[in-house]
Amino acid sequence: MSEVVPLRVKRVPWRLAVAAAAMTAGAVVYAAAVGKGDVPGAVYVVVVAAVVLPLLMREAPASFGRACLIVGMLLLWGAPVAAEFGLGPVVAAALLLLAASVADPAHSPDCASAAVALVLPPLFYLLLLFAAW
Repeated sequence: MSEVVPLRVKRVPWRLAVAAAAMTAGAVVYAAAVGKGDVPGAVYVVVVAAVVLPLLMREAPASFGRACLIVGMLLLWGAPVAAEFGLGPVVAAALLLLAASVADPAHSPDCASAAVALVLPPLFYLLLLFAAW
């Protein structure tokens, strides 16, 4: 009888994602302690939750790669706004997540995931622009 062998994310992509989460958590703690006081705490929680999202997909390597790609692109596009609130190291975390998304050649994201990762951030900015208008 054939057994189902559970797949797990390989070590290198997993460690890159963990390093990105740790870097973001450190940046959030620093920004909350020293940063501007007019930023609600929910912003920091959302940033950390977004970076931790790929870590929840350890048993699904393909989903892990897609999540790293999409979250990395969102953080990279959101870095100019995040830097204003003291979250400058989010750029490095975004680059680590992008590296984690392609570190495993057997489970690299497909073209559709890359297209979604490229289209979502500008749409988010347009939504913010129209909401502020």
